[in-house]
Amino acid sequence: MPLVKHIHINETCQLAIWKITEDLSVLQNAVCLNESDKDRCDSFGSIARKKEYLATRILVRTLLGEGIVIKNNADGKPYLINSDLDISISHSKDYVGIMVGKGHDLALDIEYLSERVFKITKRFMSEDEMSHLSEINKQVHIYQHWCAKECLIKLYGKKDVLLIDELKIHPFLPDQVKFSGEVIRPDFSKKFNFQYETFDSYLMVWCCQKRD
Repeated sequence: MPLVKHIHINETCQLAIWKITEDLSVLQNAVCLNESDKDRCDSFGSIARKKEYLATRILVRTLLGEGIVIKNNADGKPYLINSDLDISISHSKDYVGIMVGKGHDLALDIEYLSERVFKITKRFMSEDEMSHLSEINKQVHIYQHWCAKECLIKLYGKKDVLLIDELKIHPFLPDQVKFSGEVIRPDFSKKFNFQYETFDSYLMVWCCQKRD
């Protein structure tokens, strides 16, 4: 399972992306799961989902060492046991990525670049956001909005959020190094900054913002 990217964002935060190339049995033998995690892994119906689950835990062990356990809160947000670091996780097809850090708001999203995004743009972008889309690199520009909104959901920490009305991406060009967005809800309102990279027909967007 090759490490294809390892970015040290700052002194406390790092991001790593792995490409899953192994058979399921190889991944199962590469990590020691507790009974709860074994049951969780076994509950997944697809081989791909099992691989993602195992690869994520192998990646955490690789970056942070043994004994670190991933759990999820009632809203599905992941957190770490036996570590004071925060974590964000994403996976798409053959890739899995994690971001870990301390004292920062963290979120990571990875998506495979596909033509199907043109069919679903109106499901997650407002008319104002669509009016600012670039005709150059339009596919990537749409995915930047999608990934950023997925990150905003992770940063907010709850899934009951409206993609169009409560998540806003500010106008930007697809080749900008950084861009921004915000969550706008009665109980939560905050702006976040994003960075991105493309690789091997994938896009990843992340936020690593010092916590107030």
